[in-house]
Amino acid sequence: MGTQPQRVFPWRSLVVGNKMVLLMLGGALGTYARYTVGRWISSQPWAQGFPFGTLVVNVIGSFLLAVTAVVVLELFAEHQDWYLLLGTGFCGGFTTFSTFEWETFKLVREGSWVAALLNVFGSVVAGFVGVLLGVALVMLLFSRR
Repeated sequence: MGTQPQRVFPWRSLVVGNKMVLLMLGGALGTYARYTVGRWISSQPWAQGFPFGTLVVNVIGSFLLAVTAVVVLELFAEHQDWYLLLGTGFCGGFTTFSTFEWETFKLVREGSWVAALLNVFGSVVAGFVGVLLGVALVMLLFSRR
């Protein structure tokens, strides 16, 4: 009887027992979900003129990562490999913003308000400066003369 699930689902041990497969499967599903949800929201008439698709994906991803982290990492810690599939894989493919939000929450929960504010400032403001510098570099390298 103990071998029955193995015979019915021979791929189960390959998927569950391999961290890389868990990450890739979760990441692929999360990436596809991000594309589908973001595209659908962006096609709505009320979503024109503002990146609502990205906003909604980021909020959903933050919610899903929080649920996954609490359930898998804190309530059922003996099943932490599932976090690779759902947290790091799916939510990471869906949006890395969720990781930023969860890590900021953990800093606040630990009482590290200064570190949390630095994380927010660094991620948002310094990240935006990174975008500006990246655009400036490309424009400099590929400018039409």
